[in-house]
This record gives sequence, structure tokens and C-alpha cells, in this order.
Amino acid sequence: MLQARLSENKDFDRDFFTPDHGKMFGVLVVQDQQARLGFLSAFSGMMNGQWFAGGFMPPIFDVEAQTHFLTSGKSQLQDMAKTLEVLESSKQRYVLAQSIVDLKKQRDAVLTALKQRHKAEKQARDAQRFDILVMDDAQEQQSQLRALALQSQHNKREATNAASAWKERIEALAIELEASDIQISQLKNSRSKLSQDLHAQVFASYTLYNFKGEQKTITDFFIESTPPAGAGDCAGPKLIHYAQTHALKPIAMAEFWWGASPAAGVRHHQQFYPACRGKCRPILPFMLEGLDVEPEPYYGLEIDQDEPKIIYEDDVLIVINKPSGLMSVPGKLIKDCVFNRLMAAHPECPELRLVHRLDMSTSGILLVAKNLKINKLLQKQFIQRTVDKRYEAILSKPLDADEGNIDLPMRVDFDDRPRQLVCYEYGKPAKTHWEVITRDERTTRVYFYPHTGRTHQLRLHASHRDGLNAAIVGDDLYGQAGERLMLHAQRLSFNHPVTRERLTFEVPAPF
Repeated sequence: MLQARLSENKDFDRDFFTPDHGKMFGVLVVQDQQARLGFLSAFSGMMNGQWFAGGFMPPIFDVEAQTHFLTSGKSQLQDMAKTLEVLESSKQRYVLAQSIVDLKKQRDAVLTALKQRHKAEKQARDAQRFDILVMDDAQEQQSQLRALALQSQHNKREATNAASAWKERIEALAIELEASDIQISQLKNSRSKLSQDLHAQVFASYTLYNFKGEQKTITDFFIESTPPAGAGDCAGPKLIHYAQTHALKPIAMAEFWWGASPAAGVRHHQQFYPACRGKCRPILPFMLEGLDVEPEPYYGLEIDQDEPKIIYEDDVLIVINKPSGLMSVPGKLIKDCVFNRLMAAHPECPELRLVHRLDMSTSGILLVAKNLKINKLLQKQFIQRTVDKRYEAILSKPLDADEGNIDLPMRVDFDDRPRQLVCYEYGKPAKTHWEVITRDERTTRVYFYPHTGRTHQLRLHASHRDGLNAAIVGDDLYGQAGERLMLHAQRLSFNHPVTRERLTFEVPAPF
């Protein structure tokens, strides 16, 4: 019903399909005290610069109260900004700074000329001193040597006094400029403190409740850091907050993206996404306390204990076939992983290391070193890009072209780790070559050849609008969840670190 309303677009002055106009929406099915079912709708953040729209849940905070103190605070910040602009661009400040620059140039020229004159005079004294030392009259000799020593002392005093005089002139102007700098610095600190106080005041106005009747503010969940901008403004918290404060029992919730994909992250029209980890993850568990909710999935329980399968082993390395669903290394909550299983199976190799990693959902070939020296030698091959990797994947759309290259720099999405996003300003280079194996009406099977090894590189390059715009089937982060992620590390080729023999391993995709 909500998507039908959005399709008609009679209530919104917004073209959701123009760049940067897509938006996240959420629906919460609820039950009232008479056991009647209904649903609530909400959008993330603001829409068209407004917090309110007919038929959508209001924000958590008191807009009128927040507007009042924000208006006053923003006015003070604007006044400070204007004062700073005047101070930093004042003519007096410019003249002082330029005068210091000019004086330093004059000082350097004068002191250099003085130094050169003193050097020439010293050379002349050295020549005179040679002539004096061969004089027969000892008294006259001593008299002339004293005269030369006095000239030398005079030159030293002259150099010291000249340097001191220039220093005093420059310092006098620097003191004036420093007074201006101190004033500017103090004003900037005051502006920063006011901004922080306003930020804290904003989030202190977000009072969250749970279904036990308890309450907290958003700042209670970010004790060691400032809450990220927009925390509490997503659709999910709005929906749950409204239900709790209106005696409605939540039954089920879903959030979906509507409109054009964003330039950085991956969001596709009408696809459903989980709550973000950076903003919603810290607060939603508290808001849901008192409800009977499904437990979070525990990964790895269904992975056979004889996994991962070893496809090659010698005295210094192991090549394994990692199953989908098993982490490469332990996480914060999940300890079952390839590394721990291999350590348990090889107690004789305390220095055992995974040379590289695969995502938990990705299956395929993984290289393991039995000691630190071999690990370093193998990692050097990855760094020098002499290792050949080939992945096989099934994409969620048919592709028109047969092959191509993707060059999209990447960085982590700080508000939704471990999700990655495209960033041309701070992202690291990420390059992928791809080629079609087969295609049908709904999907395309491809080979991926990553030239770099960024986290989630193939998943992001496949799903992003400027990549293939076709998420890998089963990708719960960048596409739609399925039975499994259809991505498999199918081939790996490298030089044996001891024999230098070129080794190539291939494992067919299990899908």
C-alpha cells in the first residue's frame, strides 16, 4: 500500500528518481489493544526539508523545542563566523603578516651581506697575521696581533647586535599578530564548544522508550563518542517509538529504498535493507526490550566439523576450500572460524596464519601459511600482485556486454560497518576485470578478476550503479538475501615460497 502511494506520487513534490533523491522508507505492522492489525509508515530523516508529511510518523524529538534552541544557537554560530571572517581577513592583519615577511627578507639580505663582509675581513686578517708572525720586533708583533683580535671581536659583536636588532623588530610585529591569532583561536574554540553543546542538546532531546517502560536518551548509547549525525532519525526508530508511546504492539517491520540509487553507497529501488549498524544498531535493542522478538542468527552452527576441506598440504603451507557461512577469522561475537579450526587441527603450527581472507558468505580457495616466514613470503606475492585470482559469481540481472573493467575507489561506510561505499575523495583504488561465462533471462554467470583486494570489492563493484548495477545473487548487504551468496573463489595461482614452482588450484563453484 505504501509503495502504491509512492508510485502515484500525488502527495509528494519530489522526483525520487533524480540523482540523490531516493529515500529509505519503513513500515511497521502493529496491533492495538483490541487486537486489531494496522500499519505505520515512516521515512528516514527529512523529506523535502520537512520533518512532517501526511500519513508518516513524526520524528522522535520535540521539533518545536529543538527549533527554538537551535535557532538561537545557529544565530550565535553565524555571528561568530562573521566575526571570524572579519578578523581573519582584516587589512591590519594582512599588513602585519606581510610586514613580517618583508622584514625577514630584508634581514636575510642584510645579515648575508654582513656575513660575507666579515668573511672577507677575516681572510684579510689571516693574511696579515702571517706577515706579522715573521716580524723581528716582538713588541710591535704583539701590538698588531691585539689589533687584529679586536677587529675580530668587533665583527662578532656587530653580527650579534645586527641579528638581535632584526629579531626585536620582527618580534614586535609578531606580538601584534599573535594577539590577533589568540583572539581568533579563542573565538574558534568558543564556536567549537557551542557547536558541541548544541549537538549534545539536540541528542539529549531524543528520549527513547522501550516496552518495559524504561527510558534513555540517545547520548546514553554513545558514551565514548558523539552520536553520529542522524542517529534516531531513521525510519525504524521513528516507527518503534511511535508504537511504544501509543500503546501499539509491533508485529513485523521492514525498510526499503525507493528511487534512484545514491552516488556512494548501494541502495536499489524497492529492495529491503536491515537497520544500519552505526546509527540504529546501538539503540534498537534497547527500544525492543519487553517484546518477544526473534533471536539474532548465530552463524557457523550448520557448518560440518570436518570443514574446511584441505585440497593441498605440504611442510610449509595449506590450501583449503572454505565453505560459505564460515568466517575466516574470529569476530567480536563469533569465534567459530577457519583460523580457529585449523589451529585446533594443527597444534604443531603455533605460527599458522591465513595469508588472505574471504568474506564469511564467500566460498572457495584460501591460502594458509604454517609459519611466519612463509606467511611473509606469500603476502609479498599478494602485495606485488603476482598472485592470480579468479572468482565465479551469479549476478541478479542479465548483462549486455561480454566483459569489461570496473574502477571505483572504496572506503568503509563509517555509519554502517562492514558495508563499503564508493568514495572518490578518500577511497582506496579498487579495480576489477570481469567476463561473462553464461547468461539467461534473469541472471548472468561471470568470472571476476580482482586487480586489488579491497574488502567487499567484488560485491560492491557488482551492485553499485556505476559498476555492473547487478548485485550478486544472495548478497544480503548489497542486494537481496538468499540461500547463500553466489560468489566463489574458484582459482588461485602463486609461486611456492620454497621451490618457486608455479602452483595453480581450481575448485568448481558449488552452485
